[in-house]
Amino acid sequence: MALAIFLFILALLVAIGYVIWAYRKKSAEKAAARSERYQQLFAAHLQPPGPVKEGPSKPTPVTPSSAATRTAATAIYARKERLLSPQETLLYYVLKAGLPDHEIFARVNLSAILEVARTLQAHEREQRSRKLALHNVDFVICDKSSRIVAAVEFEGTGGDSTGEGTFKVDCLKAAGIRHVRVKAATIPRREDVRALICGSAG
Repeated sequence: MALAIFLFILALLVAIGYVIWAYRKKSAEKAAARSERYQQLFAAHLQPPGPVKEGPSKPTPVTPSSAATRTAATAIYARKERLLSPQETLLYYVLKAGLPDHEIFARVNLSAILEVARTLQAHEREQRSRKLALHNVDFVICDKSSRIVAAVEFEGTGGDSTGEGTFKVDCLKAAGIRHVRVKAATIPRREDVRALICGSAG
């Protein structure tokens, strides 16, 4: 009886061992198959493309080289020494000091602060817009929300011709923008800037 039980247990252990061995063998075969498929996919992905068949050669258009283009541009354009003259720079800092709660912009195109009335015909509007784009003002004063407070013209280093100055004055007046002229010989003091730019109400 004891021998039969022993043989039964032994057979059971052998069967369990065989099942475990067969499972591990099957898992290893699946892993090997997956690895082989991955290698094949990667090899196909990394394989360099075959030679491209070229058609009849086309003549290459002759264009100036980039080096020649840069050389030509260098011969035409040169950087200015400075944006503002020393006197204009002094006025800029006086305006900044006198109006710390405002923004000061230099060399502003009229087309950036003025717009042509939409009631005009398209052709006339275009002509007037182009004329605005031909003129600048030396400084524009804005509040912190970018609303235009005044336009400042600096007189003393050549300045505008009479015709150009009159055009700007007329445009600014028509738009209701305060226009202030400052002479090089009489740059205001910091404490006088607010009254000059904003008026008594500023």
